[in-house]
Amino acid sequence: MTEEEFEQEVRFYQQAIMEAVAHTDSRGSWKDEVPELCARFEALMRDDLAHFQRLCARLLEDEQREVRLGVMKLLCLFNVRDSDRIRNNKLSMLLMQIALNQKDLREEAFSALWRVGTRLVLPQLLLFAERGYSNALYMVRHMIRTPEEIERWTAIARKYIDANDYPLREAALFLLQKYSSMEREAECVLVAVQKHLDELFIDALKEAPPEKVLASLKALRSTIEAKYAEYGDLSSTIEVLEQKEQSR
Repeated sequence: MTEEEFEQEVRFYQQAIMEAVAHTDSRGSWKDEVPELCARFEALMRDDLAHFQRLCARLLEDEQREVRLGVMKLLCLFNVRDSDRIRNNKLSMLLMQIALNQKDLREEAFSALWRVGTRLVLPQLLLFAERGYSNALYMVRHMIRTPEEIERWTAIARKYIDANDYPLREAALFLLQKYSSMEREAECVLVAVQKHLDELFIDALKEAPPEKVLASLKALRSTIEAKYAEYGDLSSTIEVLEQKEQSR
């Protein structure tokens, strides 16, 4: 493809994206609202990843906010897989720069990063995670590898395991379940259960040592009427823990 042809393609996407942003529901899926544009975008990604990445990088740096927004909405629809030869490093860094510097587009940048993110952006994700961004905690479950990374990220997860924001504490729980153990995390998960009574957290305690949580869960259940779902959730976990205790 010549430079002139590339510029023509850039102009096509600029115009198509501007029209899509202007005429679609901001809450809707572009796969439903502009299927032809999405199909063309996906076909390019499948056919020529290097060219696709070059085009996306150009659009992410466009001076028009609507174009940057639109290409991120497109990116978040598809998994942009790395190949051995071509990596998504530039796209990841551009998206992270948007997240860092363009607050009004931060959520869209995180959504797109979920699809293209590489380990190159781990330091910046750490900054966001420390500030309580659930997206950062969700995303790194598939990126961290070294013992040092695991130690640092699980420490952040423990900080937010009982956060008032549900997506944040859920992300913290998922990270701890993947990289730690309920034997180690039982007490902090118990605190979250006592504070919020989330079913997912109550269920997670089925893997905890009974001596660490069973008495507290029984005490908590005694404060809840049997007609409520939380009573049933607690009873189910208590039953599992009692069986575990008896089998020892």
